[in-house]
Amino acid sequence: MSKIIINKINVFPNELAIQWSDNTESYIGYKALRDSCPCAYCDGEVDALGNKYQVSNKIKLTDRSYTIDSISKVGHYGIQIWWADKHRDGIYTFDHLRGLGG
Repeated sequence: MSKIIINKINVFPNELAIQWSDNTESYIGYKALRDSCPCAYCDGEVDALGNKYQVSNKIKLTDRSYTIDSISKVGHYGIQIWWADKHRDGIYTFDHLRGLGG
């Protein structure tokens, strides 16, 4: 059984439309996408013992925080989003995106 990958991404003003290799589509709003950023700064970091650490001084999100400048592919498992506020640390795995897109 092959892993499901992205065939195509369309960037619309307020959402991403993703066509998957199984011919299904996902639509993900930018707010949901940014609010679920998986980077250690936004989501916290887990140590070897399973303890999760959160950053106490999170960045203040603005309108630019929910605007996409560009998207690049990361290997065969995810994408990196460059947000207009210059945040770009999160790697959104295909599994993560599928979960957000329903």
